[in-house]
Amino acid sequence: MTGELIADRYELGERLGVGGMSTVRVALDRRLERQVAVKLLAEHLADDPQFVSRFRREALAAARLVHPNIVQVFDFGLDEPSGRHYIVMEHIKGRSGAQILRDEGQLGIADTLRLDDGACRALHYAHQHGVVHRDVKPGNLLVSDEGAIKLADFGIAKASDVSSITQVGSVLGTAAYLAPEQAHGERATPRSDIYGLGVVTYQLLSGRLPYEAASLPELALAQQRERPAPLQTLNPDVSPGLSAAVSRALELEPERRYASAEEMRTALANGGAGLEPPATDATQTVRREPTASTRVVTGGGPPAQRRLEPRQARPAPAPTGWEADPRPAPAPARPRRSARRRARGTLIALLVLLLLAGAAAAVYFGTSPGSERVQIREIGGNDVQGVVDDLERLIDDNLR
Repeated sequence: MTGELIADRYELGERLGVGGMSTVRVALDRRLERQVAVKLLAEHLADDPQFVSRFRREALAAARLVHPNIVQVFDFGLDEPSGRHYIVMEHIKGRSGAQILRDEGQLGIADTLRLDDGACRALHYAHQHGVVHRDVKPGNLLVSDEGAIKLADFGIAKASDVSSITQVGSVLGTAAYLAPEQAHGERATPRSDIYGLGVVTYQLLSGRLPYEAASLPELALAQQRERPAPLQTLNPDVSPGLSAAVSRALELEPERRYASAEEMRTALANGGAGLEPPATDATQTVRREPTASTRVVTGGGPPAQRRLEPRQARPAPAPTGWEADPRPAPAPARPRRSARRRARGTLIALLVLLLLAGAAAAVYFGTSPGSERVQIREIGGNDVQGVVDDLERLIDDNLR
């Protein structure tokens, strides 16, 4: 029904969407004369005082988030005549991620990364202001006709909490995007939003959810027993780097996911550009120590592109002052000719003295070190000069 007024100000129009918790309708803000979107919460939620209190608190926090990639909250409250709680939001003319998946099945790399870029910027801004979305899913990711990316429904998920979502019977489609810690009833954190966006990205690129399950218990069991198939095996256009970047967002343990939405945005952009994600505690590969004959050339490529190359021999270190000189010892020098001459003159002088004493003698001489035969000759007579000449010849013959 159209023409109905909410808060005596918003004239309701056609229905834009419906879910287990709310119905969204386009409306005319009569005061400001502009189109808005009004989310009317399910009537049964008004009977839960705890929900109403949390809804008001979180709606106020969401209204303070002003960012180009976040659907702006303008107003919220209770319509007394109908008893229905409402949220008035910016009206985005375009399609949601859920409608895109329904119409196209999946998206190309460039379009998916553009959606991720806007969603990561929105989440990073919200997290910096202390607001966790808690329900990141394709239906909350909007693309305007002008190409703007908007993330909707900040605040409402926290007001409902996990137990309310499951009690309302909110379809498994919503639960499929919940981080494991949320499904277990633990407190949601910014890394829970990162997991949800990881599921959305996986679905946009592959056309399927990372875990196929028909119920929450089956989903929890699948998460514990198996890991999602790598995106690169489902979509040949997805690079190994982009596949690894999405897989990290889907880690079951929160501490192994990205520390921030901004870090995730950078990793997805790098993966889309064909770059490998940096090694982290969650993704680091154990490397073997290089052997004595090889070394690992890592470069910038993935491990599969590494190669082994011979290790270059290192030059021997220079000897220090106390080390022995490694150079070969020089060959011994030959005896100087002057020394041989002095020995020859001394022998002649001694023999001449003996001969002058009148002793005719037979003189024996040893050979030089290089000879194996001793030359013996008898020398004698009264002619001193002749004896000296004979002695010189004998000495020369044995000293050669």
